[in-house]
Amino acid sequence: MYNDHDTPKWAKEAIAVVAEQGIVNGRSHNRFAPNETATRVEAVTVLLRFLALQIGE
Repeated sequence: MYNDHDTPKWAKEAIAVVAEQGIVNGRSHNRFAPNETATRVEAVTVLLRFLALQIGE
């Protein structure tokens, strides 16, 4: 999993699920960066990957 030490415990399971599904990849140095703001590119990438899973691509 990710090396962040500031990831809330309640979110770790959800983060693991979306990472396993390929929806998120995290950031450099194996970080999820839960307290940072997502860029527009990151947000669009997450949405497109989620939609692709929903329609079965």
